[in-house]
Amino acid sequence: MVKIILIEDDSIMSSAVRLHLKVILEFEYTIKVFGNVRSVLEYLVNNQCDILISDINLPDSKGNDTIESFSSLPHNTNIIFMSGSSDDMESLALKNHPNTHFIMKDMEFNESMGHVFTKKIKLKTI
Repeated sequence: MVKIILIEDDSIMSSAVRLHLKVILEFEYTIKVFGNVRSVLEYLVNNQCDILISDINLPDSKGNDTIESFSSLPHNTNIIFMSGSSDDMESLALKNHPNTHFIMKDMEFNESMGHVFTKKIKLKTI
């Protein structure tokens, strides 16, 4: 079973992501939802995930600090960062992890999420 972590402090966006995953994913998964980076880092001390989906700007971390927080995850972990600002994509250091993707939270969000999951995500557990 694929283990997914979702980090999103906006409850509406969190619900939208979970609903979208339910529609597009064709494999069994579990999802744990967190509202900040600190809670996830504490959870990851004793747990693992296959996919981490995170808002880039959270209450306790912003931009490249959020990316850096997860730079020590195993290289086979797929990481998807999301942002509502296109400026973030230009300024972020996304090259630190080989399976890192970026999705805008805009009108094309559903299409972008579908593209990442059907074309980009590599899972050893499926």
